[in-house]
Amino acid sequence: MQARTFAAAMAVLLALALPCAASAAGSTAREVAESLRGDPVFVAPATRRLVTVPERGRVRIRIAQLDPGRIQIAVVPEASARRAGGLNEFANAVDQAMPGRRGALIVTTGSAFHVVTSHPVVNPTTAALRSAIESNSTKSLASQLLAAVEGIAEVDPGPSGDPGGGSPGAADPDRGAGAPDADEFLDDVGDSFRLGVLIVAAAIALPFVLGAAAWLLVWRRRRATAEERERLTLGDTRDELVALGEEIRALDLDVDMPGASARARDDYERALSLYDRANKLLTGDDPSEVELYEARRAIEEGRARLAAARQELASP
Repeated sequence: MQARTFAAAMAVLLALALPCAASAAGSTAREVAESLRGDPVFVAPATRRLVTVPERGRVRIRIAQLDPGRIQIAVVPEASARRAGGLNEFANAVDQAMPGRRGALIVTTGSAFHVVTSHPVVNPTTAALRSAIESNSTKSLASQLLAAVEGIAEVDPGPSGDPGGGSPGAADPDRGAGAPDADEFLDDVGDSFRLGVLIVAAAIALPFVLGAAAWLLVWRRRRATAEERERLTLGDTRDELVALGEEIRALDLDVDMPGASARARDDYERALSLYDRANKLLTGDDPSEVELYEARRAIEEGRARLAAARQELASP
């Protein structure tokens, strides 16, 4: 099995009550990786019946709530795995096509599972996946994936557990070398002259020191005020994102009902995509002004899409 640095891939092959139909066509590892860069849940066209559109939305929201940016899931046909030499090899190929990926990558055909981690917490991650599958063996694949997200999020060590993390730099042993020694300069100067020089220097420097201190105080107050405004704006935006997720969840059953219009489903899926985009932009502790602005735009458009979907569903 091919392993990543400080990481290992462990497979969990379990038979499920739900069969997985074989398909002559499948998705390549590169195609799956490309999709996962913008969406944490990939479902190949040949496996769409295994996870419905609303179920995918619920899995995306659960990832965003519990472990954003650190869990990716791919549901692929058995044909794709066979062409790569097996599900293990296919999952490793997807992982290698996503340099810099962090967290856990789950690849499944519906009847077999494989997880690849970017951190050394492999056994707990594998145990969490196995427990989720076994405890939901009589339920749908979506239920198993939701449980897997919850279990893996609990054992994920976070960014600090990934390899290549920054560490404080060592102190420079040469720091201060060659600094001039004031005593050598004043060795031949009398004590009284030395004191006079120090008094004059202090008198000259004092206005500059006081001015710099006053400027620093004003600057710090302005910065604190700006940071407080940014925190309030960020908090409001995150609250709006949570509200958008609740609106999406409230609509998913209606979209999945027989007879729901294709246009309503398209608007619903677009809203999900916009939710994922806004969530990624707000994942960090200190998003930039541009990221905050783009996140707010995505949330506003997502609400508009949901409103359009509701209108389509309400139309006779």
